[in-house]
Amino acid sequence: MLRLNQVKPTVMEFTTFTKADNITDEDFISLVIKFEHDYLKNQPGLLFHCLVRNLNGEYANLLFADNIQSIKDIENGFSRSDIATEFMKSIKPSTVKVYYHEILKDNFQVPDNFACVEHGIFSPKVDSDFSEENLLSVSKDIENTYLNTFENTLSHFMGKVDNGTYSEITFGKTLGKTKDICYGYFNIESGMKMMNMCDPETTNLDFWYLIA
Repeated sequence: MLRLNQVKPTVMEFTTFTKADNITDEDFISLVIKFEHDYLKNQPGLLFHCLVRNLNGEYANLLFADNIQSIKDIENGFSRSDIATEFMKSIKPSTVKVYYHEILKDNFQVPDNFACVEHGIFSPKVDSDFSEENLLSVSKDIENTYLNTFENTLSHFMGKVDNGTYSEITFGKTLGKTKDICYGYFNIESGMKMMNMCDPETTNLDFWYLIA
């Protein structure tokens, strides 16, 4: 895990992938730590990085930055860095999926001591009463009346992936409790309001636990 400063981020990158078959989990984690130390920590605009994994054995890089250009500059510099090149060779290119999230919350900061990230993306239902304003209003209600009542919840925000795709991101203390709280949306009015805005055919929800 790499935390460089407490500047409030405006963008999050979440990149999922499967590691190459010829590298062990132990060697891959060591490589990621070296990648942080030798490359990422020197990149202007980067605020935070960590490696997470889901229960299917997939990994994800989680990065926060001051703006989207900082993220692009980090990626563009990979070819000029030996350790970044080595990192890219350690993953299967065909499995890589990159999501850029514009953070739709003014006061968001990356929390300390989290161990789980809920990463959900969706497109709005065509026939729903959807607007970005309504989405953020419902999200605020969920935070105030539900999420923030649990000690496990450390932070939460809505994001925008593109003009037709939104995201919900939650940081928690444990994977089990974070999942349990998420599925509790079915039992609260504000949670059902949010789910009624989402096209289930486009919804992709998973839970990731901290590795490095």
